[in-house]
Amino acid sequence: MKTTTKSALKTILTAGSLAFTTASLAAGWEGKWVNNINTLNPGTTIQSIAANANKNAYTSNPALSNNAWGMQGTWLSFNVPTATTAVISATSAATNAPGFTVYRTAAPFTGVVTGTTTTTFTTGAIHGFNQIAQAGMAGIVWATDVTVTSSFPGNTTTNGIVETLGYVNASGIDYTNAYGDRIKAGADDLSIDNLYESGVFGGVETTNGAVYANLTLNNLAPGNYTIFVGGTSTSGTNTPIDVKVSSLPISSSDCVFNWAETNYATLLAPKGAASQTVSNYYLRYYKDTNSYLGVSSTNNHLYYLSSAGGNPQDVGLLTDFMKTAKCN
Repeated sequence: MKTTTKSALKTILTAGSLAFTTASLAAGWEGKWVNNINTLNPGTTIQSIAANANKNAYTSNPALSNNAWGMQGTWLSFNVPTATTAVISATSAATNAPGFTVYRTAAPFTGVVTGTTTTTFTTGAIHGFNQIAQAGMAGIVWATDVTVTSSFPGNTTTNGIVETLGYVNASGIDYTNAYGDRIKAGADDLSIDNLYESGVFGGVETTNGAVYANLTLNNLAPGNYTIFVGGTSTSGTNTPIDVKVSSLPISSSDCVFNWAETNYATLLAPKGAASQTVSNYYLRYYKDTNSYLGVSSTNNHLYYLSSAGGNPQDVGLLTDFMKTAKCN
């Protein structure tokens, strides 16, 4: 549920002095994808085996007051070239309980410290950061992209986080971190709009001696994303955590929409608009051109409605466009 707006961020940020600039550090906590594949194409899966193992890198570390242990967790950056529904899972043996947060980023981001922060970890350095903070808020300002105008003062990060989308905490325990934020057990939607997805949901499942923390992001927009992952239970053991990101197979309609956006960019913008069902149409609305492209369930025809209004134009059978677009 969307409960936070960008305009309200400034009122909930913690004031503080921003005098200490973190040093540029080697990205030793940068995660690696199998075969170095970090592009999530439609219908494919990318994965990181034993991405992390630290039992309390995500939360539950009493020495950090339940803040995330930035340099002991793992940062995994991936790219989405085509709008898709993505399923992210972090899996470990039951001796560990994984947790992770998903961020939209301006470019590939792997936890390298480039921003300005304060002199103590409780206000935002990577050593102990706020794992569920929205971009720009205290606790994550060091990683927030400089284009986020509502950011806490002092942000100088380039190619950083532009929105925090959601998280999963598999410990079964609700934590409160040093920033006063409650890290709920299970999954939670942190997104503030539908700019990068049209819904975030997930959960935790334990079966056959393994723990699965899952998060689904509907209509994930093209662009760059980063996952921060680690353990959530200090009473556990350091057991490897695998991460897998899967793109659900794209529908025939969405395949044609994607093709049309590329070939008719001046009519259908922005590219990668979220699909939705309205009455008997499966469609996309393009806010920049104030136009619609949709498929009618009554006759399987493709329709286009321009900014001029009027009646939707029947442009032909979907199956004909599927052949042109080389959609299966």
